[in-house]
Amino acid sequence: MKKYIYVMMALVSSVIIWAGCKKISVGFLSDAVFYVGSPFQVEKGKNGFITSELKGDGSTVPLTIKLLQIKKKGTEQRADEMYQEQKVYVYKTAFDPEVHTTLELLNAIRELKSKPLFEFLPSGQFLFTSGTSVIPTGAEYTFDIEVSNESGAKTFKNIGELDFVESQPYSINRNSATYLQDGGAVFEPLPPVEITVTRTAVSGTNVVVKYVDEDGVPFNPKAGELIVRGDRPTLDSYAKFNPVIKTDTEMSLNFEVIPFPYKTIPGYGSFDIFYRIPSNYVKVSNPKATYPANTKFNINPAIGFQIKQEGNYVVVVKIKGVKRI
Repeated sequence: MKKYIYVMMALVSSVIIWAGCKKISVGFLSDAVFYVGSPFQVEKGKNGFITSELKGDGSTVPLTIKLLQIKKKGTEQRADEMYQEQKVYVYKTAFDPEVHTTLELLNAIRELKSKPLFEFLPSGQFLFTSGTSVIPTGAEYTFDIEVSNESGAKTFKNIGELDFVESQPYSINRNSATYLQDGGAVFEPLPPVEITVTRTAVSGTNVVVKYVDEDGVPFNPKAGELIVRGDRPTLDSYAKFNPVIKTDTEMSLNFEVIPFPYKTIPGYGSFDIFYRIPSNYVKVSNPKATYPANTKFNINPAIGFQIKQEGNYVVVVKIKGVKRI
């Protein structure tokens, strides 16, 4: 019996010694961490565009994620253009259109600085600035990262892809027009106006607006060929920081802040802009036959647009069915 007890004690001691010598694993780092949504369609020039975070596939947290390199797709060549800096406005506090109502107040909360095109966040996300407007449309990149935790570190090559696409830098929200007999009360419809928006530069915050007839002849805002319609908003209504400059053929404005217009005017949810062209400057090409010959009509275009990315723009509003006289 004593011999049996001694044998059992020896076995238990052996197990304890073996267990004490065995290395205890610390944490877990998966070989299959991944990004949801890759390849990422990066909208170039869009400030604040952000990719999804890295998924750890059950890895022990916290994870430390380090960007090793962005490369031209299909190569091991470093994409130097992704590491350049561009000048962008950096805001010290959030912009509030109800508070920062003058250019002086606006400039007090922002500063033009040279910044990288992106920030690589601790979550493994890319946060892009508007500076990406300089990246060619269609450019494709892959990137390598290092992921580490308490169990060690691993390198993941070509784990994600960044494809730069041209995003729509503006929207057109309204494009109608009517004609009205002088002294009358019935607004007759004209064909939808044709609005053409051209981005002439990727930097800047300037917009030029031209109203033209069906033949492309511009109306003269400086001479009163475009007038206010009562209390309805015009381009001036959205000019918070600089005045609208009017010439013989166009109106221009440095709007300073993206998007423009920054917010709608109560009651006008499409960033509406209204003007009236007096009858002594225009004629309707084919008015209703019920109107006597030589009836005079004023023209009432109603448009709405919003610029969503920095740049200089030309907006041409072609009013169909009318001719300037």
